[in-house]
Amino acid sequence: MVNKKPSTKSQILQILRTASSPINGDTLANETGVSRVAVWKAVQSLQLSGYKIDSARNGYQLSEDLADSLYPWEFGMIESSFSHFAETDSTMIQGRIAAEECKNGELKVITADIQNKGQGHADHKWTTTRGSLACTIVSKESISLAESHRFVMACQIATAKALQETSGRKIFVRWPNDIWTEKGKAGGILDDLSSTGSFTNWINLGLGLNLSVKPKLSGTDFIFDGDKKVLRKDILKKIIENLKAEIKSAKEFTSDLEKQWNLFCPDVGKSFKVKDSEKTYLFKGINSYGWAVTECNGQEKSFPPCTINFIKSGEKLNELKI
Repeated sequence: MVNKKPSTKSQILQILRTASSPINGDTLANETGVSRVAVWKAVQSLQLSGYKIDSARNGYQLSEDLADSLYPWEFGMIESSFSHFAETDSTMIQGRIAAEECKNGELKVITADIQNKGQGHADHKWTTTRGSLACTIVSKESISLAESHRFVMACQIATAKALQETSGRKIFVRWPNDIWTEKGKAGGILDDLSSTGSFTNWINLGLGLNLSVKPKLSGTDFIFDGDKKVLRKDILKKIIENLKAEIKSAKEFTSDLEKQWNLFCPDVGKSFKVKDSEKTYLFKGINSYGWAVTECNGQEKSFPPCTINFIKSGEKLNELKI
């Protein structure tokens, strides 16, 4: 659902951000089309959320901004699609609650600054570093369970495209759910779903990205180094915009999705060893269901996404061994 116009809080915030002097309540009321009481309530809510807005006889002035905020009103016309937690257990847990309330075909986004129980793939934990992007994208979609990993593929592609465009760096996807730079893992996608019979009721995609700080873990990296300033909301907007197009491809079951994924993956054509085996396999990419297609001794074998990871943490792109 898209708002017909930004909320009062969103409009007031944008006005105050561009103002060089205090703006009185009457002016804000006229520009936003609401009463002075509504303006006062919106300003008070923004103040309680952490924006330092000074109130004086000559009007309101923003003296300290939360420019990197992920509050819903920061997303303007698509504000109604967002929910934000300053601190929560996990956006994935909150996403399950939201999924049950979603309408068919609707997309919701749950964001958080701090996760106390961040979840990773399998039984791994996800560390939410300062300034990182942690969110769960909730989608009320009914598709075959066999095709559900295509939504993870779609999110990987959407994210890689957004990060490449904004950072100017090469961004890679890796099987089954990772986002990498040339130096290490910078993010991951965790899928969670509910199903009835052979079809999904909803599919949630948990996204964690190290944007400006590297975790204290070997084999990891972050996206934006140096003095480049990037706002999480801008990155998330691009990812969501990209994802809508990629989800359409995922649902239509076109071959474009796996073709894009394989182009973003640096491991295609490399050899690896499966855990607890001495056999050497050739990684040929993924198929339309997201299964890893491999070859060993002239015989083709496919692995489902839940089977193995194709790289150990800390190894370089040109040293693919498992």
